[in-house]
Amino acid sequence: MKKNISLKKAALLATLAMMIFSACRKDNYYVDGGLSQQSEEEKRMSVYEFLASRPNHMFDSLVKIIDLTNSKALVNQANITFYAAPNNAVLRLQRNYTPDDRQTPKPLADIGKDTLLTLLGRFIIPNAKVSLEQAVKDQAKYYKAANGDSLIINGVGGGTSVSSSLQTSAYRMVFEHVKIPGVDSIKYSANIQTHNLITANAIVHVLTNGSSFAAGLKQKYFR
Repeated sequence: MKKNISLKKAALLATLAMMIFSACRKDNYYVDGGLSQQSEEEKRMSVYEFLASRPNHMFDSLVKIIDLTNSKALVNQANITFYAAPNNAVLRLQRNYTPDDRQTPKPLADIGKDTLLTLLGRFIIPNAKVSLEQAVKDQAKYYKAANGDSLIINGVGGGTSVSSSLQTSAYRMVFEHVKIPGVDSIKYSANIQTHNLITANAIVHVLTNGSSFAAGLKQKYFR
């Protein structure tokens, strides 16, 4: 009898562990908010409202840039793809592009509005909603950003090969700003930590914490 009870208890614990593991996997899919599914309310928000509403405040710096440059209309325009930079990415701009630079971050209000607006435009693709699935299908495709720059959107892998159709890793998207000789000497690319977020006017992809809002901008160092 005791043995049966122990087996039942073990089975129950195993089931609970599986449920918890499954829930964790779902929650971890969206790094920017811990959501496995967006609410219908979120899907009705504009890009600006969505960024400003995050409970973890990870886009506060980006929201401030939008406010400083009066760019609500730009990010809220219909039918766009928007690459959202988290606070750490904006901080790299404020610290002159180097993540380990120990300088005091330059206040966003002290950075030229034209510079901020140019950089913001690099993360917007007008007249196109590029999903992760579309990027993987296209593999690599040129788009024109909102500020006129060229971007390459790369859809990567899934770990399949000629010898095996089994997927061994997640599909992912890479955002690449194309350097302009004599203007931007740094070739910039960034991985995405969260794909296919939906808002009323856009599809949103969140850049990784290791990215930079500077997006290829030439910067000086003052040590």
